[in-house]
Amino acid sequence: MKTDETEDLAWIKSIMKQELDLRPPSLARFGKNSTIIRNESGKPTGHLTLSNRWQGYEINSLFVDPAHRGEGISHTLLREIKQNRVFCYTRDSRLQSALVRAGFTRAKFPGFVAVMNLIPTRTTMFAWMLLTLDFKRIFHQIKHLSKYKLYMKIKTK
Repeated sequence: MKTDETEDLAWIKSIMKQELDLRPPSLARFGKNSTIIRNESGKPTGHLTLSNRWQGYEINSLFVDPAHRGEGISHTLLREIKQNRVFCYTRDSRLQSALVRAGFTRAKFPGFVAVMNLIPTRTTMFAWMLLTLDFKRIFHQIKHLSKYKLYMKIKTK
């Protein structure tokens, strides 16, 4: 891994550690479906990672550094998405607003195939949080489970 990628991953993990709605920092990855937005000095300010869920892509992390919120970075990240079918579960009202402005709509169901992919991935993530004793994150996510809303965007060709 290059130095920039190592530094980016450290930054991603530091934000994930603070934000309990996100996946555990130990599961943070930076790959081909990841995007980083940087400020003028080259420091990361926003991050997006998509995961292929067979029936579209899930935004599995999208966040902006707290010092740079309100600068339109989430909107820039959402414009970077090129996939035709994308969905996102979130309870964050700022992200919900950004998703709606980017053409996403509230939905009830991401599709049968996507759910068949989500079940094992979420079960594995929960097991990982148990294994790593990340009880604070587990309790936080369970407590707020009913507040997570699904947003979808399907681009027509």
